[in-house]
Amino acid sequence: MPFNSIHFIYFFGVICPIYWLFKANYKVQNLILLVGSLYFYSQVDLKLCVLWGVIFMITSSLGKSIETFQLRKVTLTLGLLLIFSQLFIAKYYNWLIGDFSHTISIYKFVSTIGLSYYTLAACSYLIDIYRKKLSPVTNPITLGAYLSFFPQLLSGPIPIAYKDLPQYSQPRNITINSVEDAGQRILWGIFKKVIVSGLLAKPVDYIFYNHSELGIIYLWLAIILYSFQVYMDFSGYSDMAWGIAKLLGIKINANFNSPFISRTIDEFWRRWHLSLSAWLKEYIYLPLGGRGNSKWQYMVNIFIVFFMSGVWHGANANFILWGSFNGLLFLFAILTGWTREKNDVQYGIKGFTSMFLVFLSIAFTRVFFRSPDFATAITYYKEMFRLGDYSIPDIGLEGLGLSLLIVLIEWLQRNRSHPADISAWSLPFRIASYASSIIIIYWAWPTQNPTEYIYFKF
Repeated sequence: MPFNSIHFIYFFGVICPIYWLFKANYKVQNLILLVGSLYFYSQVDLKLCVLWGVIFMITSSLGKSIETFQLRKVTLTLGLLLIFSQLFIAKYYNWLIGDFSHTISIYKFVSTIGLSYYTLAACSYLIDIYRKKLSPVTNPITLGAYLSFFPQLLSGPIPIAYKDLPQYSQPRNITINSVEDAGQRILWGIFKKVIVSGLLAKPVDYIFYNHSELGIIYLWLAIILYSFQVYMDFSGYSDMAWGIAKLLGIKINANFNSPFISRTIDEFWRRWHLSLSAWLKEYIYLPLGGRGNSKWQYMVNIFIVFFMSGVWHGANANFILWGSFNGLLFLFAILTGWTREKNDVQYGIKGFTSMFLVFLSIAFTRVFFRSPDFATAITYYKEMFRLGDYSIPDIGLEGLGLSLLIVLIEWLQRNRSHPADISAWSLPFRIASYASSIIIIYWAWPTQNPTEYIYFKF
């Protein structure tokens, strides 16, 4: 049930008013969220709700056991193994070992959508109880609402339990300002996902499917367009998720912070897929020692994090290579000093040149991300440097232009809370802006079904 579907509009149009009828009782609101989220999830595959129930029961029971049993580390380890085993069987076992997962009916899914996200949320809950940053939730409905929260269930953002779970145990509120904030994000997200990403999808698919017959300028254009497509698709979804959650009085993490205005590799990863980066930092990088006592320990820990990011993305060697490739880029930046202090706000010619180089470096790794297998990726890389055909592309230019416009807006709005934040404008200008955005989106809405979210498959 994508956010940009009629089905979701009907669903949210029913659940949101009922939810706010019980504003005085957050426990009832949690129950409404839990039931609504499971219905929402069942529209993908009913068996996924059964698997969610298994992980919920593991998380709930072992969360209490970690606090009461003396063998706390053993209990935590058991919980993590049980949770990750479900993810492993559903997504990775068949790729690594054989066809075992397809012999068990519960693991025969239409899609494993959402699984990678709520398993990290469940693990976060157990680890935070073990670290005594969080007490076990006494009400199972509260925990269920947190683990199944539908705005972030299918594609994140990924919550961190000790930061995000407490708000499910307190009253919520909604104001005119919060509705306007939510509306800004939702409109911005729809424009990026439905309009811009949709325009980019066809030329990207065409070039990647016919790469052997096209010139090198087409191939280089495709990785640029695809990088924009992934960003517009995923950040658009994340903006809509943020806005929908805001309409329910729940604050979820921002997932992107204008990554394509980054001037160094480390800055890019401080702006890209923030919730996954925060989870990996909290539960892998810092336990490994973080920066450690030497540059080499710091570099090893960084590479492990990028490798694990590749593993998380899916059962495909290409994702692991993509993660490792980006890890090596980050290590190169460390060794060469191509890093940036957080308080550096200078741009200029040097800054814009660095922005272009960072973007091109990240886009270059996307061949692994987009290609179906290793052999295709290597062939594509070879063809990117093939001499002889320099024909000028005549496709994708409209999507490219809109993408560059969005990056320009993000740069101009870099000191605002979000690129779509126009709260400083006068009310008449804001109303005119919202009306214009709705008209443009309606006019440009694809006549065919919008493309599926890229990150749903993870």
